Order: sequence, then structure tokens, then C-alpha cells
Amino acid sequence: MIAFLPRRRCAVLLAAAWIAAGPAAAEPLTFQQALSIVERSAPENLAQIAQLDAARAAVIPADALPDPKLSLGVDNLPLEGPDRYRLDRDFMTMRRIGLMQEIPNGDKRQARRQLAEAGVVRSEAEQVAMSLETRRQTAVAWLEVFHLERSLQVLSELDREVARLRGLVQAQIAGGGARSGDLLLADRDALALEERRDELERDRQQARAGLRRWLGDAADAPLAGEPPRFALDSQRLHQHLLDHPELQTASARIGEAQAELAEALAEKKPDWGVEVAYSNRDSRFGDMLSLQFSFDLPLFTGTRQGPRIDARQKGLAQREAEQEALQRAHRAELESGLASLDQLSRALERSERSLVPLARQRADLELAAYRAGTGELPAVIEARRELIEARLRQIELAKKRDQLAASLHYAYSENRP
Repeated sequence: MIAFLPRRRCAVLLAAAWIAAGPAAAEPLTFQQALSIVERSAPENLAQIAQLDAARAAVIPADALPDPKLSLGVDNLPLEGPDRYRLDRDFMTMRRIGLMQEIPNGDKRQARRQLAEAGVVRSEAEQVAMSLETRRQTAVAWLEVFHLERSLQVLSELDREVARLRGLVQAQIAGGGARSGDLLLADRDALALEERRDELERDRQQARAGLRRWLGDAADAPLAGEPPRFALDSQRLHQHLLDHPELQTASARIGEAQAELAEALAEKKPDWGVEVAYSNRDSRFGDMLSLQFSFDLPLFTGTRQGPRIDARQKGLAQREAEQEALQRAHRAELESGLASLDQLSRALERSERSLVPLARQRADLELAAYRAGTGELPAVIEARRELIEARLRQIELAKKRDQLAASLHYAYSENRP
């Protein structure tokens, strides 16, 4: 089992490298290319574009008059006597054709157009919000894969150290400077490293699946390039908080509620209509022309229009309260995110400046002491584990910082003018 370990590790590394390489024709996937792909192909974005087109098309007929009505009929047809059911015997019998047009009051038509235009504004805000959300999710997923692959690279770099340490242990045992049990400790440490690699490989495959959620088959391409560094101006972000797409959507919903209220108020004003009819009689009698006007009579507003107006007013109050709640939530999210970003940046700086160099220095010192015969192998293994954890934690901090910066950028900065 112990002698077989290096060969097994080599096979695992070759298989992992072959899987990671993927098809030879695959184009590398940079951060910006991932965003471009999701922008033009994400089903969520396509759905929002279709919704926006539908909302714009609905504006044109919003305030149009209803279709006119054509009426055909017979007036004064005899039902009894010798002339019953005859159209040409009684002078009062007429064949009539008419055209009727209903005309809603001007306030109602204006409110309907305002409602349709508010729907366009809402759809535009929702389309921008969805576009930013898909980019944010794609950025987070790309960064997840990128940093996990960096972690796997770190473990791959340590394989050479594992081989050197095992060779050193064998030499120490041969020279009488170490016990034979040290070789078991070295092999057990190598197995622990293999288990850690398997965990990271599992996480990498899951991260690829998360990226595939947004990019489809393009997510299988090898990553290329470095992640961007987002410059976030805290003061400017606070000043333009209300420009957030979700808040713009909430504002558009208030506009829709106001238009619905205006339409309900317009119900108290009567609509009217006009009808022109031409009546044809027997040739012995003259034809006739009729003109008729009709008016709605909103006499019972307390039980009909009144409750509808009250419902629209309550709906408007609901939308305004929802906007205020959403604004508070986004302000808290922004402030919390900026605080976390500052903490992560400082922790990453400490890791790069002190923690990793110190862990590396200790690992080198313990290894030198063991080589000189004055140190113990458990101390070497412990120091190397601390170095591995320090380097992996540094990558984890960088991942969290980059993902949080991307989330804040696409939520509160990307939509700025």
C-alpha cells in the first residue's frame, strides 16, 4: 500500500489534468466573455426583453376608442293580420342598418395610457434588474471556479514537496537518523493531502455546474485571464442608492398604482356614445335617418365606483410602503456589504504580508531541522499543514472579497450613469 502510493497519485493527477483540459477545440473563457454570453443568451434576459416588447406594443391601443359596432335589424314588422311577416306592405316596416360608437370619457382614456406607459417603465426597470442579476450570478460563479482551481494548483505544487519529504525520510531511516515509523507518518500525511484534493475537486465540479446554470455548455471551457478589480466609491454608491433597478421597479409600480387610481376616479364621470342608423321602407314611402346619443349614469357611486376607488388607494399605499421597505433593505445591504468588503480586504492583506510568509518560514525551518537531525517529523508535517491551510485560506479570502465586490458592483454600481 505504501509503495503503491506515488504511482496512484500520479495516475490521479494525470486523470485530473485530462479532465480539466477538456476538448482541444474549447476556447478559453475569460471573465468578460462569460458576462457577454449570459447577456445575450440567458433565458431570463430573453424573457424580460419579450416582456418589454409586449409592454411597448400595449401602449399604442391603450387610449384608443373601442371598436365601432354595426347593427342590422328590422323595425315594426307586422305579426298579425294579412300582412304578417311582410316587409313591403306596412308603411311603418323598415329595414335598418346602423353604426354605433362608444366614447369613454377623456380622463379614463388618459389614465389607461398612463397605466400602459407605466407598464413600459416597470418592464424597462425589470429588464435592467434582470440583466444585472444574471451578470452578478455569472460573475460569482466564474470567480468560484477560478479560485477553486487556484486551490487545486496549490495542492499540485505541494506534490513535489511530498515526494521530497518521503525521499528525505527514507534517507534519514537508512542513515539511522529516523525511525521506520516516520515513513508511515509521511504516507499518512500524503493520504490526508489526497483527501483534501478530492474535496476541492468535488467543489470545483459543483462550481462548474453552477456556472453551467448561466452559460450552458460554454461553462465547460477552461478559464483564462484574471478576475477584474472593482473600484467601489462608498460615498457615490450611497448618493445613487435610489437608482438601484429594484427601487426603480418599485417606483414604476407606484406609477402603475397611481394610473389605476386615476382610472377608478374617472369611472365617476359618465361615458357616452352615438349611433347613426339608416332605415329603408317600401318604395311607396320615404327612407328615414336616425341619430341617437347615450350616456352612462353613475348614480350609485357609494356601492360601485367608491369601493373600487378605495381599493386603488389602498393598493397605492401598499406600493409606497413596499418601496420604503425595499429602500431600507438595500441601504442596510449596501452598508453591510461595504463593511464586510473592508474586513476581507484587510484580512487578505495580512495573509499576504504576514501569515503565509511566516507559515512558509516555519515549514522551512522545521524541515531544515529534521534534515540536520535535530527536529522531529511530526513537527515538519504540522508546519507544512499550517502552510497549506494558510495558502488555501488566502485563496478563500480572495474569493470572498472578489465575489462580494462583484455583487456590490452589479447591484449598486454597474447601473450608474
